[in-house]
Amino acid sequence: MSEHVITGAAVRRFPLTGKQLMSLLGVVPLGAYVVAHLWTNLYAINGAESFDKALVDSRANPAFIFLEIVGLGIPILIHSVIGLQIVRRMRVNNSRYTYFRNLKYLLQRLSGVGVLLFIGAHVVKARILPSFGTPGHETWAGMHEALSEPVTFTVYALGMLGISYHLANGLWSASITLGLTTTPQGMRRMEWASAFFFVILLCMSGLAIYGFQPTLLG
Repeated sequence: MSEHVITGAAVRRFPLTGKQLMSLLGVVPLGAYVVAHLWTNLYAINGAESFDKALVDSRANPAFIFLEIVGLGIPILIHSVIGLQIVRRMRVNNSRYTYFRNLKYLLQRLSGVGVLLFIGAHVVKARILPSFGTPGHETWAGMHEALSEPVTFTVYALGMLGISYHLANGLWSASITLGLTTTPQGMRRMEWASAFFFVILLCMSGLAIYGFQPTLLG
C-alpha cells in the first residue's frame, strides 16, 4: 500500500509543474547569481581599482558569455514568463483578508514585475550600451556617476530593495512549492530564515551603493 502511495506522489511531483520550475530557477541559478553579483559589487568599498579588477576577474572565463545567456538569460526568461502568467491570474483580496502572508503574496508579485523592469533597464545600461562603445555603468566611475543622479539613484535603490525582497520571500515560498517545507513549524522557521536573508541582501546592497560614493550620500 505504501509503495503505491510513494509511486503516486512521485508521478505527481515529476515532471515539475510550471510553478515548481519557476521556483527552482528563482533559487538556482538566479538567486545564486544575485548573491554573487552583490558580492562583486562589495569590492566598490575598496575603491575604483578594486571594483574594476573584480569585475574583470568575474568575466575572465572564456565561457562567460555562454553561461550568461544559457545559465542566466534563459532562466530569467522562463521565470518571467511563468511569473507573469501567475500575476495575470491573481485576484487581489487584501481589503477582505488583512493577513500578513496575504500582504506578502501581493508584494511578491508586485516586486516581481518591478524587478523585471529594473533588470531590463540595468542590462541595457550596464551590458548592452558598453558593448557598443556607448558610455554605460560598467566601471566604478560609471556607477559613481550614475548613482549621483537623483532619479537613477532612486530607481537603483528601489530595484535593489525589490530584488532583495523578491529573492528572500521567494526562498520561503519555493520551499513550500517544492515540498521542502511541509509543516506549520517548518514554514515559520523558513519565514524567519527568509527575513534574515532579506536583511543580509539589503545590507550587501546598501554597502555596495555606499562603496560607489554617489554625491547624494554626501
